[in-house]
Amino acid sequence: MAQAPGVDAALRKFDLAVTQGDLDPDCWGTAYKALSINGQFPGPALTVTMGDDVEVNVRNKADVATSIHFHGIRQQGSPGSDGVPGITQSMISPGEQFTYKFRVQQSGTYFYHAHSGNQDDTVQGAFIVQEPHGGMPYEYDAEMTVHLSEWWHQAPAEREAYYMGPNFRFDPSSDSILLNGHTVHNASLPASTAPSCRGYASLDVQPNHTYRLRVIGGNTFRTLGFGIKNHNMTIVEVDGELIKQHITDHLEVTPGQRFSVLLRTGDYPPDSLFPMATQYRYRHAAEGLTENGFGYLRYKDQKNGAELVTQGTPKVEHVGFPDIPAPAARDWIWKELKPLAQRDPMLDKKPSRTLVIRSWAKEQHDNSTRYTMNDRLTPVMARMETGKPMVKMAADDPMPILQELQRLHRRNQPPKFKIEEDGYEGQFGTYPLSHNEVVDIVFQNAKHGRNCLLHPWHTHGHSHYVIATGDGEYDPVKDKDTVTYANPIFKDVSTAYASDVDEKTQGCGWTKIRMRADNPGVWAVHCHITSHMLQGKLIVLQEAPERIEKSLLY
Repeated sequence: MAQAPGVDAALRKFDLAVTQGDLDPDCWGTAYKALSINGQFPGPALTVTMGDDVEVNVRNKADVATSIHFHGIRQQGSPGSDGVPGITQSMISPGEQFTYKFRVQQSGTYFYHAHSGNQDDTVQGAFIVQEPHGGMPYEYDAEMTVHLSEWWHQAPAEREAYYMGPNFRFDPSSDSILLNGHTVHNASLPASTAPSCRGYASLDVQPNHTYRLRVIGGNTFRTLGFGIKNHNMTIVEVDGELIKQHITDHLEVTPGQRFSVLLRTGDYPPDSLFPMATQYRYRHAAEGLTENGFGYLRYKDQKNGAELVTQGTPKVEHVGFPDIPAPAARDWIWKELKPLAQRDPMLDKKPSRTLVIRSWAKEQHDNSTRYTMNDRLTPVMARMETGKPMVKMAADDPMPILQELQRLHRRNQPPKFKIEEDGYEGQFGTYPLSHNEVVDIVFQNAKHGRNCLLHPWHTHGHSHYVIATGDGEYDPVKDKDTVTYANPIFKDVSTAYASDVDEKTQGCGWTKIRMRADNPGVWAVHCHITSHMLQGKLIVLQEAPERIEKSLLY
């Protein structure tokens, strides 16, 4: 059951407009047509408190359909506000509006982003849920955000057409890595000195203070390392869940991942600058620091009471970069991170079953590339057979899966479908789950083309635990009871790392997660590399549809 609001809960209302314009966030000198929120990139940060009811009215002022997803918010009692076209809602057509209403029953660091086409390149912004009074065990003086994202020197709509069309061959790397929405692509270009160039992001801090730094993985393709010269970070939160303090000199930020770290500043004089840097990880072409994903930690003298500024444009040479170690092995430091909450009993029980999801990229009859999931195109892909871009798919689709299931159950006509051996049903193209069922899901990588790739998987409607990871192909007999994570943390993005290739099957690494089906609704589970999701790397969980109506908050 969804929780009732607490005594201090409030109704928070926000108005967002999806707007359209020309953006040049890396001072390249050429602007490209892209969408943004309220004319801002990133969009405005929305801040609420755990227990609040939230209403976000989204007006579409662009000339293409859109939708908004509140990434990591589990939408308990409000599945219709999850923002996934064709699954939980129809598109918001140009000139139309949609109000998302939900109760935040969790705290931590989240973000909102478009869930249509590759609009999430620029339609994204922080969504911060403060802990209730007394709910944060770690002390700090102030907080600030580092919001990572990527930028291509090509209009997003053009790049989407490439991903979906017959000329697709590989995912092109972004031209710039942005911190808080800006950087300098190349400091030698004339545009880098133009008044419109915002320069490199900076975080202004005082000496001998502790800051909560919220790091948001709004990157949509690359997995990035992040570090700050001469400053360690203490991880205290991952994907909204508090963990035991863990000191590190860098973070590994996959698309969709979020962290809170405590940053303790030193006794440095005013105007001291320390570079913040990003690093390519698991990149086959070359690893190492990115070409321009930089910013600065800047020490300020606050004795005169000057206001603390969180954005700046220091135009200085890049010197003294932090040393971010290259990936040493699969799983980064995930196994070392420990939950702050008591151990979940379901970790010590057997799951009811295991769903093995094997994704494979295949060329289609029209020479386009699509991911099949257990040798099937997803329902979203089936509705894209005409070649329409995903961004337009649901504008003329009046009955997303969620609403169709609700309609049938209201009429007391629950669907009857055959469930296949792998747990799939074909009427809606979903994997049905029973209420409160504990299920393991295996995400199986498979090599396509020259390399095996890393894939960060995001579970809508749920957080989950990583139970195990392994090389090659998952063996349902040998690996059934394998546990490689003794004390996993609760999160909503987990990575299927690449491994050596099983030459018989082309399997190249797997990750097994465990979750409880305690949230009636219809939930997407997908790779958070946007181009891969567009090409079909997505499944749908149909969870206790007979309970959806009675579980609704509104």
